[in-house]
Amino acid sequence: MLRLIKAESFKLSKKLKSWLGPLLIMVLVLIAFPLSIDISKFDLDKLYFSIIIISLLMTSFVATEGMFEEDFEDGSLEQEFLIEKDFYKLVISKIFVYVFFIGIPIAFIGALFSFANGVAVGSFLKVFLLLILSNLLLFNLFAFGNALSINKGAMLGVLSSLPLALPVIILLGTAVRSIQFGDGFVVIITLMIGVGLLMSAIMPLIISAALKTHID
Repeated sequence: MLRLIKAESFKLSKKLKSWLGPLLIMVLVLIAFPLSIDISKFDLDKLYFSIIIISLLMTSFVATEGMFEEDFEDGSLEQEFLIEKDFYKLVISKIFVYVFFIGIPIAFIGALFSFANGVAVGSFLKVFLLLILSNLLLFNLFAFGNALSINKGAMLGVLSSLPLALPVIILLGTAVRSIQFGDGFVVIITLMIGVGLLMSAIMPLIISAALKTHID
């Protein structure tokens, strides 16, 4: 597992577009949104959470769009299958590395912008933790979409994973309201941690099975 994490970290660090692109998209969307509306007519500290959620959904999809495609094209998937006889460890390693190098910075950017737009100082860590867990869930789901859509076009990945992401968005919206109203945050975040751990254990199995169809 450590071998795979080191290898995936090295590969991602060399792919500037893969990790820097989603971060720049997140920053640009969060900067452009307040400039496109008359902020005097809106309660921006409440409205801003909505654009963060949409930005999170978009950047998570962009970040995972080519997660397995390059490995498939250069034969790395086949080599790993010959070594491990399965893709479970590879998938877990990839998701961990992507969350660490892309998901956590995106969460920090989202929390920082929410603070800059009127969210209370005491809520900064809550928003940061919430966005990290949301990225963990979304990265698992969109990784599944990417595994299905290798050599079949990104649209298949969107159609297969976006409906699965809707419950995550609903859960995220509920957590945001708990922050805004100051009630029920611990319950929601505990639920998200549990769902995140469960999904991180189960989704790699499903993704591994999807990847095997491209090898077989």
